[in-house]
Amino acid sequence: MDNRHALRLVNAQFADILGKAREEDWELPTPCTEWAIRDLVRHVIGGHVMATSLLTGEELVAAPGDTVEAWVARVERAAEGEGALERVVRHPVFGELSGDAAVMIRWGDVCVHTWDLAQALGVDFTPEPGLAEAALEWLVPFGPGLGASGMFREASDPGPRADAFARVLAITGRGARPADRSTA
Repeated sequence: MDNRHALRLVNAQFADILGKAREEDWELPTPCTEWAIRDLVRHVIGGHVMATSLLTGEELVAAPGDTVEAWVARVERAAEGEGALERVVRHPVFGELSGDAAVMIRWGDVCVHTWDLAQALGVDFTPEPGLAEAALEWLVPFGPGLGASGMFREASDPGPRADAFARVLAITGRGARPADRSTA
């Protein structure tokens, strides 16, 4: 899967679900137990800032009042930049990797947080076809270290009938979601 395309897809899904939030919803709790929706959105913006910095080599910070839309545009432009995917970057959690891998990690994070946002708002979210499988390609090798990093809850076993996205959620410490009823 082209990671730039995946980034655009998950950013659009996040924006679509965030657009359903009313002003009073911003304090609703999310599956990230320390965060309300407002905190989750700040985290997504912060991730976009970091990815944009890694891909461009610029030291960037979010300003008060910056929007998800503004940083989505910036991170997507940075991912499209000449040589951005080939660039070797130093990710603060995952270490040295290619710009392409940094984009993959970015969209994977946004994808999982789109589910968190949907859960907080009580709306459905299913990632675009192929995204969960692609996310597993990088999550499985890093999985054991995610819980140990202190940034994720410990992984759980989603069970043998779990689909790819249920496995993504389990690896990232969100437990298993109910199995698709059509396959039960």
